[in-house]
Amino acid sequence: MRIGRSSAAVMIAGVVAAGTVGLAALSAPAFGSSHFLGSPSAVSPSAAPSGASPPKATPAGHIVQFLPSKPGTVQALFSAAGLAPGQSIDLSSVQMTADATPLSVAAQAIGSKAPPQVMRTAILVVDISGSMKGAGIAGAKEAADAFLSAVPPDVRVGLVTVSTTATLVASPTTDRKLLGDAIAALQVTGNTALYDGTLLALKSVGTTGSRTIVLLTDGHDEGSKTTLAQVLSSIQASQGATLDAVSFGTASAQVDPLRQITAAAGGRILATDQAGDFAPAFRQAAQDIATEVLVTAKVPASFAGTSVTLQVTARAGGSTISDSAFLPLPALTAGTGSAAPSTGPRQVTLHPAPLTSSTDVRIGIVAIFAGLLGIFGILAWNASTVDARDTRMRRRLSFYTLTGRSSRPEPQTTALGDSSVARSAVQIAGRLVISRDFDAKVGRRLDGAGVPLKPAEWLVIQVGCAFGVAVLFLLLSGGSVAAGVLGLVIGIGGPIGYLVIKESRRSTAFLEQLPDTLQLIAGSLSVGHSLPHAMDAVVREELQPVSVEFNRALVETRLGMPAEDALEGIATRMDSQDFSWVVMAIRIQREVGGNLAEVLTTVASTIRERERLRRQVRGLSAEGRLSAWILGALPPIFGTYLVLVRPSYISPLFTDPLGIVMLVVMLITMIVGVIWLARIVKVEV
Repeated sequence: MRIGRSSAAVMIAGVVAAGTVGLAALSAPAFGSSHFLGSPSAVSPSAAPSGASPPKATPAGHIVQFLPSKPGTVQALFSAAGLAPGQSIDLSSVQMTADATPLSVAAQAIGSKAPPQVMRTAILVVDISGSMKGAGIAGAKEAADAFLSAVPPDVRVGLVTVSTTATLVASPTTDRKLLGDAIAALQVTGNTALYDGTLLALKSVGTTGSRTIVLLTDGHDEGSKTTLAQVLSSIQASQGATLDAVSFGTASAQVDPLRQITAAAGGRILATDQAGDFAPAFRQAAQDIATEVLVTAKVPASFAGTSVTLQVTARAGGSTISDSAFLPLPALTAGTGSAAPSTGPRQVTLHPAPLTSSTDVRIGIVAIFAGLLGIFGILAWNASTVDARDTRMRRRLSFYTLTGRSSRPEPQTTALGDSSVARSAVQIAGRLVISRDFDAKVGRRLDGAGVPLKPAEWLVIQVGCAFGVAVLFLLLSGGSVAAGVLGLVIGIGGPIGYLVIKESRRSTAFLEQLPDTLQLIAGSLSVGHSLPHAMDAVVREELQPVSVEFNRALVETRLGMPAEDALEGIATRMDSQDFSWVVMAIRIQREVGGNLAEVLTTVASTIRERERLRRQVRGLSAEGRLSAWILGALPPIFGTYLVLVRPSYISPLFTDPLGIVMLVVMLITMIVGVIWLARIVKVEV
C-alpha cells in the first residue's frame, strides 16, 4: 500500500501547512499601547552614531491594570508611553468614562513610593552569547545600568541572561546594588536561547501588577527548547505583561520574530547597529514606568451587574493620550447599595464589545426551555385529544355489543415508553414519515441495521438528540450561538452515522457467515431435506445476524410467501449482491431443475474465495483507511473542542474574511483528500 502511505503523507503535510499559516494569520492580536518607538508594527533601524537617542514617539496612554478597590469605586493603573525625560501626566486632566458616561475621578501620582496595592515589576533580558563580545556586552551593561538609575525605587527588577541556556541571574528585587553587581559580572559565552529566555522572563515577572520586560539581543534564536508559537501563547496567557525589545542588528531573520513578540505583548522594537543606542531605549522604558498614576473613579449603582467599556483620557507631553478596557462589574453587594469592580485580569478592548451578555444568555436558555415545555404541552394535549376521541368512539360502538358495555382498549406500547406523551410523539412522527414517503426508506435502513424501532420512533429519537445536544452545547459554551448550531448538526448527524455504521457492520458480518451458511443448506438438501427445513437448520444455529434474517424469511414462507421471494428480501435488507446470486440460482433450479445442493456448494466455494480475497485487501488497505479516518475526523473533533472551550480562539475563522476563505479552502481540500484516500483504498472484489 505505497500509494495509501504517500497520499496520507501528502495530506498530513497539507493540513500541517494550512494550520501553521492559519495560526500565524489569525492568532496575532491587535497591537497594544505604544512604548518607545513609532508604531507597534514598525521596526526603526537606527543609523545614528553611537550614543544617539532613538527617534521620538508620539505619547500614548496605557491602562496597566485594574486594582482591587472599595465597593462603588474602580481603581486603574494608567501610564503614558513615549514621554521625554521630565515630562509626566497632568493629574488635573485625567478623566474616566464608563460607556461614554463621565465618572467622578481622582488621580494620584505614584512617584518614588507606590501605594501598597500597586506592585510594579520589571525584568531585563540580556543576550550574553558569544556574538555580543566587545562593544555589544559593554553597551548592554551600560543600558542595564541606565535602566536601574531611571526606574522608580519601588519597582522590583529582575535579570535574565540568554546564552546556550536561559538563566534567572537575579529574581525581582529592589536591591539595586545586588542588581548592579550581577550586571557588572556578566560574561559572554555560548549561543542564543532567545525564546527560552523570553519564556523564563514571562514566568518570573509574575501575573499581577505593572509588568514590563525589556529584551536586548544581537541575533536570532539558536538552540531554544521553546518555539516561537509557545512564546506567543504565553504572552497571550500573561494578561497584560508588556515586552519591549532592542535588536543589535537589522537582519530580517533576526527582527521578524522580535516584531511578532513585541506586537503580541503590546510593546515596541528598536533595531540598531550601534551599541550606543541601547541606553536611551532602556532609559525610555524606565521613564514609561515612572509616569504611572493611580486613577480612582466612583461607579454609579446603575452599572452594577453589567459589563462596561472604561476609557481613561489625560494630557501628557502636550498631547492627549487615552486607552480603554472592557470590565465586568458585579451586582450590588449586600448592605452597601453599590457595586464592587472585578479584580480579574485586564481585558483590553481591541474590538467592539461582545454581542451577547450574560443576561442575553440567560434569556436565550430560558427561551429554549420554554420552547421545549411548549412542545411537551402540545404532545400532552394531542394525547388527551386522541384518548377522548377513542373513548367516544368506543362508547358509541358499545350499543352494538352483546353486553352493551364499552370494551377496554388494548395497551399501546412504544419503544419510548407507554406514557401518553410518548405515544402522542410517535403518532405525530408517524404521520410525518408517511406524508413525506419517509417510512419505507427509514424502515429499510432500520431493518438492515437490526434496530428494533419503527420509523416514527426513530424520528422522535433523532429530533430529541438534535435538540438535546444543541442545548448541551449552549450550556457548555456559555450561550454561544455557533456552539448551539454545531450541537444541532451533531445531534442530527450522530444518529444517522450510528445507523450507517451499524448497518455496514451487520452487512459485513452477514457476508462473512454466508459461505458456511450455504454449506449448511447444501448439506441439508443433500440428505433429502426440503429448502424450508434447511432454512430452519440455519435458524437453529443461532448465529447472528444470519439466523435472525433466515428466521424472518422462514416465518414469511409459513405465511404463504414463496421461499425465493422471502430470500430475496434478505438480499435487499443486507444489500448483498452475493446472496442475490444465490437466490437467482435457487430460482433457476426451481424452474429448470437440477441438483440444488451441488449448485449451492459451488456458489459457497466461490463466495468463500471472494471473502478471503476481500479480507486480504482490507488488511493491505488498513493503513490508508486509518489515515482517512484520522485526517477526516481530527479537524472536526478539535474544532468542536475549541468552540466549546475557547470560542474566542476559533471565532476569527467565522468572522474574519481571511478566516472564512481559509475555512472554505480547508473544507474543500479535506473533502477532496478524504474522497481521494477512500477511492485509493477501496478495491472491488
